[in-house]
Amino acid sequence: MQDLLAKFSSQLLTNPYPAYHVIRKLDPVHWSDSWQSWFVSRYEDVASLIKDQRLSVSQVGKFSSRLAGEEPLEEAREQLKVVEGWLSSFLLFTDPPAHTRLRGLISKAFTPRSVELQGPVVQERVDRLLAPFQSGQVVDLMEHLAIPLPVMTIADFLGSRPQDFRELAGWSHDLASFLGNDELTPASVARSLQSLQGMASYFQVLMEERRLEPQDDLMSRLLQAQHEGSTLKESEILSMCILLFGAGHDTTTNLIANGLLALLQHPSEAARLVREPELLERVVEEVLRYDSPSLIAVRSVVEEVEIGGKTLLPGDSVNLCLGAANRDPAQFPEPDRFNILREHSHHIPFGKGIHFCVGSFLARLEARTVFASLLRRWPNSRLARPVERIPTLAFRRLKHLHVELLA
Repeated sequence: MQDLLAKFSSQLLTNPYPAYHVIRKLDPVHWSDSWQSWFVSRYEDVASLIKDQRLSVSQVGKFSSRLAGEEPLEEAREQLKVVEGWLSSFLLFTDPPAHTRLRGLISKAFTPRSVELQGPVVQERVDRLLAPFQSGQVVDLMEHLAIPLPVMTIADFLGSRPQDFRELAGWSHDLASFLGNDELTPASVARSLQSLQGMASYFQVLMEERRLEPQDDLMSRLLQAQHEGSTLKESEILSMCILLFGAGHDTTTNLIANGLLALLQHPSEAARLVREPELLERVVEEVLRYDSPSLIAVRSVVEEVEIGGKTLLPGDSVNLCLGAANRDPAQFPEPDRFNILREHSHHIPFGKGIHFCVGSFLARLEARTVFASLLRRWPNSRLARPVERIPTLAFRRLKHLHVELLA
């Protein structure tokens, strides 16, 4: 079988969905020599494996294989070891039983009720971000809305100062780029380490402030959280804050931007939402299915698995393609159609099982608020310039989203 990931490499970086359909049809559990990994694209297989505990999320040891460059790499390898040391403590890369303890503690602090209490704050922030603009203006909604809103929101949720969002966003973007790139350079490793250390120092100061004077924010709740007699260590709190900030900001930015783009490209669906605002939750779910903010969940095999007629052996790397699963016609009729009336009880935008994204409720809240607020003000808005994607295999990112605001 030809290496399909190599064949479709350029398409997978910017417009992956046609390639997903071909790969799913030809070889839904596909070994790629170029990736040295399995690529799983059928919905039923992804939904099964993403909950299978014979697969591990402990992938930090894999990053060294991504390092490339002509210059001497000794310093970069040493820096990468430090980065991997941080990542090994992230909930995202932790298996049970450590994951079970950490997840129990963060779940007590990160409750649906605490998220819903953010509703008025998120609405006020969206209103403030949109206030400077008027009908007829062309605005880059990435720069002025999709990027700052999630950063400000997670900063406020954690307890940091919303006005620090630009510095925090820069650090967070560096971390997300590190996790999403299939090839690392000495410069990108150094930048990622610097950003991790910057976030760690920032949250260390915040942690000391909240220890002396607790407030109604996540940092205070993490310091107070208890679960089965266990508490979070200081290093675990720092890792949790860095991960929540990095993952929460970048994924939510992608969700908001992809959702706005889908509504702008499908004006009849946007008009239906204006007429029937009760469809708002369905719109968010359809965006998550139609253009998933995260495209791939990475696992490694710890115990032999048979799936799709293939044998996955211990040590094998596995890429579970959420984006392909959410466009599988066997699960979703007319999968390439953006349909806000679609039922969404089984799509996989945020994972499943023990690694289901703890920040998904907050991301959905922000997306609902943005879509409703923009269409309420400027229901006839349209794209002002062609969109351009940031090339990446793991995420769906836009560089800009220039929109003409029209009432």
